[in-house]
Amino acid sequence: MSLGNTASAAQLSMSTTNIRWSHIAPSLLVVWIVSMFDKSNMAIVMNDPTFLTELGLTGQQAKLGWLSSGLFLAYGLCAPLWGWVVQRYGARITCVMSLAIWALTCFWSGVAHNYDQLLLSRIVLGAGEAALYPLTLALVANWFPLKERGRATSFWWIGTMIGPMLVGLVVTGLIIVVGWRWQFHAMGVLALILPLPMIFFLVKDRPEQHRSVNAAEAELITRGALENNQDAPGRAIKDAPSAWTNYRFWLTTVAIASNAIFFWGWSIWLPTYLRTERHFSFSTAGYLTFVIFGFAVATILLVGYASDKVFRRAPFAGWGWVLAGVLLMGAALAPTPALSVVLMICALCAQQVGISCAEMLMHSVVGAADMGKTQGVRAFVTQLVGALSPAMIGYIVQATGGFTGAFAVLSIAVLISGGCMIKLAREGF
Repeated sequence: MSLGNTASAAQLSMSTTNIRWSHIAPSLLVVWIVSMFDKSNMAIVMNDPTFLTELGLTGQQAKLGWLSSGLFLAYGLCAPLWGWVVQRYGARITCVMSLAIWALTCFWSGVAHNYDQLLLSRIVLGAGEAALYPLTLALVANWFPLKERGRATSFWWIGTMIGPMLVGLVVTGLIIVVGWRWQFHAMGVLALILPLPMIFFLVKDRPEQHRSVNAAEAELITRGALENNQDAPGRAIKDAPSAWTNYRFWLTTVAIASNAIFFWGWSIWLPTYLRTERHFSFSTAGYLTFVIFGFAVATILLVGYASDKVFRRAPFAGWGWVLAGVLLMGAALAPTPALSVVLMICALCAQQVGISCAEMLMHSVVGAADMGKTQGVRAFVTQLVGALSPAMIGYIVQATGGFTGAFAVLSIAVLISGGCMIKLAREGF
């Protein structure tokens, strides 16, 4: 009987298609890599002496900070609208529209004649990319059983690290070879030729709409949905009939918002810190960015696997964020550039443990039916909070002449994120 059951299970496994992993997950990964190229390239561009001279921005750290803060403000303001679009028209069409908008804004950035035009193009880019969180989490909720969502989330979330990692290498090289304007044009072309066709041809909103999905895979996804899950922490969703009165959703949102202060303030100013505070050259600062973000990719993959095995996210997230805050201050106070870089790597890896587990946690506190609209609101809150960070860091650096005070603010932000996880950890999440 045991052998028969084993053979039957093996036969069922072999007959189950795997479209969620062969089509959906890779498409989301590519979308996020390209989106991070378009958001993070400004960190490299604003260190280019030619760019600073042409637009009269030398020594204007506050203005440079607003080139990213303006993007994130638009991102946050438009996210609830995109959440409604996802709910009404589906994630696939929403993604196609978003990609078209942000590709066009990249071409616009490349022909900007002054600071105001460039700032406006970045604001529109943020408005276009605001669809990403609602559509991504909706697709993951629709396509993956709860016990696979840690790995599924880590699969697309590594795009948020691969993008900045490659920006340090690719964008630095493009600026050196063809200049900062043509670098923006290349970003626009990339969005049109890579993620757009993948979303259009490979992705559907739900498994039952995809002609390559068989009944066994559809049943596996349905049986493993949060609403049908009898294992903790999935059953906790039954305690919150309304998404808007679900304190677990709001605690996770506040934690992610505080994390956004850390990540965007730190990542946008990282190359500048390496060049001006630690005295690396322009090209070396860009290539070090590649190395620092590269370590985070491996961290995210390990966390996704481990959290699915343990089936708990909050303790990982809390301790990761606390450690990130401590390590970042260590990097700011390190006596040598080499030690500072090492501590930077450790701080980013710890921070990614926190945020990747928090993204996974959303799938344990929000049901699939509410995912699009709640993640639109989540993005509204987190991006508006995080949007202020690059400009804030610019003002602090300009006022104090250094990064120590700025890094202290960022460290406090992730400590707040860690604190939000205490109650959820106590509830078994």
